[in-house]
Amino acid sequence: MKRPKLRELKEAITAILIGPYTSKFPAEPARVADVFRGKPEFDEDECVGCGACYNVCPPGAIEMTDDAERRIRTLTVNLDRCIYCGQCERNCLTEKGIHQTPEFDLASTAISDLRETVEKQLVFCEACGAVIGAEDHIRWVARKLGALAYSNPTLLVSAMQNMGLADREPPPGEELRRGDRIRLLCPKCRQITSFVV
Repeated sequence: MKRPKLRELKEAITAILIGPYTSKFPAEPARVADVFRGKPEFDEDECVGCGACYNVCPPGAIEMTDDAERRIRTLTVNLDRCIYCGQCERNCLTEKGIHQTPEFDLASTAISDLRETVEKQLVFCEACGAVIGAEDHIRWVARKLGALAYSNPTLLVSAMQNMGLADREPPPGEELRRGDRIRLLCPKCRQITSFVV
């Protein structure tokens, strides 16, 4: 029989005198590293509802639904499908809208405990009723562009509505004209106004 190495003998004696190296996890909370990728959570104030996290999620754990009746966009993280890869946080438009917490003990018997949700107001095209985007997203783009936002009619009208200088109710539907460019329009309707007199 071979004799144990001195290092192994030292570790055995240390374990007997000091105790095991393992953590006492269920009894005491476990400490995780700062770069640990745990449960993703939305920040209600920083998320703009752009859907970038939805587009880059490899397992499709993030769902995005637009409810036209309630005029709300809902983003939901299904933690039972999430692989905790961090793509949502890495590709967040605002870099603060969704972040991963150190929380990892997510065992639950209720499926509702495995959902993280955020809701944002939607903006619709005044001509055809198509979804343009989330209201917070349009505001974020306008703030990011600064004075250049006034070159885009959708951003201009949205900013004017926020200041109370424009009506929120769309005018009655009629044929689009060039003057309708200064309305909240989807790209398709805006293209139509470029070619009419």
